[in-house]
Amino acid sequence: MKAKITDEIKEIFSQGVNWAKLEIEYVKLTAAEKLIILMSVLIIGAIFMLLLLPVFIMFLFALAGVFKMFMAPPLAYLSVGGIVLILLALVYLLRNQLVINPVAKFVSRLFLDKRTKNNS
Repeated sequence: MKAKITDEIKEIFSQGVNWAKLEIEYVKLTAAEKLIILMSVLIIGAIFMLLLLPVFIMFLFALAGVFKMFMAPPLAYLSVGGIVLILLALVYLLRNQLVINPVAKFVSRLFLDKRTKNNS
């Protein structure tokens, strides 16, 4: 009788250790998946910004060219510079709504939503 109970306890312990190993592997795979998604979004965002920067500069020079028709060239470039400074100030003032909240929402959705879906 004792040997049978001891064997059953050893089997349960062995299954528990196996389950723990599988859970650790699952956590590793899930973390790797989430890290890959996060890094790919960051890389795509960086590439998008690098490609968008020359377009933005071209639009600013075009705007300066339009302003040159109505005012002196130095004043046209100063006006475009002022517009860029105003846009930068707006982005800084609205950084929570434009940058921080969307990033926090993305990261929290990435790390939290799938766990709750898997558990239910």
